[in-house]
Amino acid sequence: MDQLLQTNQRRQFKRLGLFVGLALLAAALWTIARSGTLASQAWQHLRHASPLLFAALLGCVAVITLCTTLCMLVLTNRTRPPIRVQFREMVALICASTLGNFVPLQPGLIGRIAFHHQVHGIAVAISVLIAIQSTALTGIAALWIGAGLAITHAAQLSWIAAILSPMLLVPFLRSGTAREFAAAFFIRIVETCAWGLRIHITFQLIGQPIDAPAALALACVANAANTIPFIGNGIGVREWSVGFLAPLIAGVPLADALAAELLGRVVEIIFFIPAGLAAWPTLHKRLRVQRRANDS
Repeated sequence: MDQLLQTNQRRQFKRLGLFVGLALLAAALWTIARSGTLASQAWQHLRHASPLLFAALLGCVAVITLCTTLCMLVLTNRTRPPIRVQFREMVALICASTLGNFVPLQPGLIGRIAFHHQVHGIAVAISVLIAIQSTALTGIAALWIGAGLAITHAAQLSWIAAILSPMLLVPFLRSGTAREFAAAFFIRIVETCAWGLRIHITFQLIGQPIDAPAALALACVANAANTIPFIGNGIGVREWSVGFLAPLIAGVPLADALAAELLGRVVEIIFFIPAGLAAWPTLHKRLRVQRRANDS
């Protein structure tokens, strides 16, 4: 009974999260529409932008997906007894679950946990712990890079030092567990950099180019917004987090920053609709094979 109540509460929170996210998206669109000239200028730049920039933006989404896949592989395959999830299988799970998190009740995470339990025998509690670890590493990477950017700016050092600063941890990685978590953390650092490039491109596409440190700082903000529970993929929250801080960090007006982040969201959806749908046959086949093996 208690478990049923907890499930119902989670569903209610997810419904509330979806409502809040969609309301924030609607407010962002309304803000952009009200901006008048700014919105018109952004649209003009977008219409005349190079197709190579759009291709690069899709490439950034692909790299981010690859990093998420590798991070989840490292965290999953370190479980005891050893589990060996294949790369192809994990990337299909990530694409399918990300697409699932765009719809009501966000079944993506639950589906991924159920798949691992059915196919690999991973206990639900272990899969939940892995998901928490993955999310925590995303937040830690964002905080680490953000703090590094603040320190390098104050010390008048190159922003590249903030990206390379995780290498300071290498001498302390003496145990196997520490090296495994460090590998996952370093992957999240690379993912944050890919987010920075993605944001840099979106702002350039709407005619508001920003420098690399500002793009990287906004990437930290976007990644932090993505970790908020019950709001799938940070819908709405990410747009407004970047929108509110872009004037302070990059000197870009709120409406333009919202337009840039919404552009990134659209490209993200364009990427994950075919990627997520293409992943389903692979996962379905894997489930069918495992069920036959269990029956035999």
